[in-house]
Amino acid sequence: MKISSILLLAVILLSAVPCLQAGEIVLYGSTQKTGKLKFSSITEIPENLLEGQRGNAFGIRLSSGGVFGYEQNISYSPRFAKEGVKAFQMDSNLLLQAPARVSPYATAGLGFIVTWGQDFPDEPDPEKIAAAAFSFGYKFSINYGGGIKLRRILGPLGFGFDFRGFTVPNARDGVLNFVQMSFGAVFTW
Repeated sequence: MKISSILLLAVILLSAVPCLQAGEIVLYGSTQKTGKLKFSSITEIPENLLEGQRGNAFGIRLSSGGVFGYEQNISYSPRFAKEGVKAFQMDSNLLLQAPARVSPYATAGLGFIVTWGQDFPDEPDPEKIAAAAFSFGYKFSINYGGGIKLRRILGPLGFGFDFRGFTVPNARDGVLNFVQMSFGAVFTW
């Protein structure tokens, strides 16, 4: 576990280096709505319990470039889909953005998500089993979305709002989709 933590920290730091040349940092908070998870291994779970609930996340986005740019997203979700399930996410995206003070943008990219926190219970409690199903470990993810940045409102400080969709192709027995709406502070240099 210690080696994987050190490796993860190294990946985060190395992915941030290109963005520190010239660009921006966005510190954001978000709300998430997770779709339905397919989990046919245990048949006692009612379908409605496999529907994700609202969660939240906070993170940092490092970006650089002009009209065409690059973005690295790192986020943590203390509540992902169900109570007791946490998530860490990292994405590398391409950006298409207006190089202006008011900047609409579109983004898409690839990454990974790690969920954990809820073990399968010993007793047959369908709600706890459903929550444990969302603790699916490391998975590949795809994301897409867009938003608007209001740059340099107060010196280097601005604000941003965006809406993103995420797809996890092989979460348990199928595809898991979730959406995220975020608001954050944009620091531009």
